[in-house]
Amino acid sequence: MMENGSVTNGMAEQRSEDTVEFRLLMAYAQRRRPAKTLPQQPQAGDASPPSPKVQAKKKTVARRLRKVLLACVRPQRDQEATPQPAGGPEFRTLCPALDADSLAGKISSIVESVDLSPLDIVPDGLDDVIEEIVDLLRESGDELDTKILEDDAFAQRLRSSFTYTFFEKIANLFLQKVAPCDIPANKSLEQAKVALTFDITSKLTAVDCHPMNMVLGFGVKYLRQNFSTWVQQHGGWEGAFDEDEEEDQVE
Repeated sequence: MMENGSVTNGMAEQRSEDTVEFRLLMAYAQRRRPAKTLPQQPQAGDASPPSPKVQAKKKTVARRLRKVLLACVRPQRDQEATPQPAGGPEFRTLCPALDADSLAGKISSIVESVDLSPLDIVPDGLDDVIEEIVDLLRESGDELDTKILEDDAFAQRLRSSFTYTFFEKIANLFLQKVAPCDIPANKSLEQAKVALTFDITSKLTAVDCHPMNMVLGFGVKYLRQNFSTWVQQHGGWEGAFDEDEEEDQVE
């Protein structure tokens, strides 16, 4: 039984780019981090333009984003051209009909509505770098990107430690610091935590020594392990973030 389970899990990880969650994470990353895909043009009266190091990083992220986007779109086109047998996996029946961009917009609005003021909740024995990353992720803007660019020792430690287990610890601590009082009355704690998982994953794509699709794959795995039951209970991804559903939860 363990051997079969291991094979199944391995296949699921290898095919993360074919899942609904991957499409949503990709759409969210494009929506929330558009500035990282285009070089910034200096305006009249601005200070000196970005350093060559920053410009090179932005170009690298742009190339990675385009590569992952093409990898996501091409299988969908091939699938549309070739008839698929009925009764396939759930993500193959739901993925083409999903309005990923619209749903990513709803998720983004939830992230913006959550109060992420600094807190001092740190479990004993937790790696200091994880606590520091969580604090940077809670800040508005691209503080994690800036830290990676400016602190080579921090960047090296982050890159050398970046596995799914490390990603999971970051996400767990980040979500542990989110309290019901931080969330608007018309949103549920689960909605907020799912939305913030999208944001964590998007921001961690700044760890650019790893393929962007690997980081998004970590996000897919985390979402499935922690929120798949909740999503299914609310009618799938679109149902879980439907505005009528949110109003019913408040009542």
